[in-house]
Amino acid sequence: MKLISPKLHGIIDYLLILFLFASPTLFAMPNNVSTDTYLLAAVQLILTIVTDYSFGMFRMVPLGVHRIIELIISLGLIVSAFTLFQYDERSKPYYLGLGVIWFIAALFTDTDKKRDAVKAPIL
Repeated sequence: MKLISPKLHGIIDYLLILFLFASPTLFAMPNNVSTDTYLLAAVQLILTIVTDYSFGMFRMVPLGVHRIIELIISLGLIVSAFTLFQYDERSKPYYLGLGVIWFIAALFTDTDKKRDAVKAPIL
């Protein structure tokens, strides 16, 4: 069952971007984790603005592809929590929680354009 509309997914995407950009400061992350988090934020920002949904600006990437990319990223975060960061008491729960939330948001998003009411590209 798809519980998240494309419009709500867009709101979640931008909130996630803000959270990712703020996380290194909020959680006093080490340099390597801060760099990874800023990189994730930049990737998510680019993906969000090029996705074909109401919150996208350039609308080149179908929402279904956006969703698959987010599923891959979230699974990578979950796996990295148990491999790369298995002994890091601060980074492991961060990556695990982020990956699980990202996975749930992507998994339960409805990619049907009719629910998004996209009329024409912004740009």
